[in-house]
Amino acid sequence: MDQFKPPKIQQQAIQARLNYFLGAEEYDRLFVAFEILRIENEVLTLGVLSACTSEVQDKYSWHVAIVAEALLKQAIRKVNVIPLDDSRPSQAQ
Repeated sequence: MDQFKPPKIQQQAIQARLNYFLGAEEYDRLFVAFEILRIENEVLTLGVLSACTSEVQDKYSWHVAIVAEALLKQAIRKVNVIPLDDSRPSQAQ
């Protein structure tokens, strides 16, 4: 599989599951603008607000991987968290 971006309904399911596991307060603090940008070669790239990037990468990237694997039914071996500001041009593709 070259590159894949989950449809909106799958993104929402991942968001709901993360909200459940992390709690609403923590989820709202860190994942307010969360979006899976692509999955390529078992690497999931997601965007969050730039102020949250390092904390999401350090504390919650494995949570994202586990939830995404379970809901998308595909292996996720690595998660890259990038600021949404940096990801905007790639979304136009």
